Amino acid sequence: MTTLFWMLFSYCVLERLVEVLVSKRNQREMRKRGFVESETSGGMKTMVVMHAAWFVSLLGETFYFREEIGPGMRLLAAMLFIATQGLRWWTLRTLGGFWNVSVLTNAEQDRAFVSGGPYRFIRHPNYLVVIVELLSLPLVAGAPITAIVFSVANGLLLRRRISLEDQSLFSIPGYRQQMSGKPRLIPRLWRVEVP
Repeated sequence: MTTLFWMLFSYCVLERLVEVLVSKRNQREMRKRGFVESETSGGMKTMVVMHAAWFVSLLGETFYFREEIGPGMRLLAAMLFIATQGLRWWTLRTLGGFWNVSVLTNAEQDRAFVSGGPYRFIRHPNYLVVIVELLSLPLVAGAPITAIVFSVANGLLLRRRISLEDQSLFSIPGYRQQMSGKPRLIPRLWRVEVP
């Protein structure tokens, strides 16, 4: 299981570095088209620090305070982490040049929004991916404290971030009509019709 953790950890580090590069490129292109940042610099810095601290905590707990977590739980966490990557890449592909790590808006043009791909089911699939990653990868490593502490910290950050993003998205004509009935993070598995 240790080899699997290091493979997933290495993938996660590499994936984050690629995301930063793609995000910077997309932000440059969006700014050329008149988009401006809605996220405060403090909000972005807090998110960056939290994610960097997660990596440090994960390594520290893995090396010095590893808990014995059963192989079944570790395997389940690994499978969850891996399955979530499919959702990540589906989301990135669906957003294309609009995907980035910040919140950019344009009041005058490009007021379209994405409603296909995973957005047919939930409004914020990328945040769901991050939630699952921050919880599952530490469990693969035997680091439950990191899993719990950073899941709570991420929840607090995302509460503010999703509200900011929703405020921006709901100002786009047609977004409320098409997307407000969809949950933020957890897809509905079935619909209950109430007579």
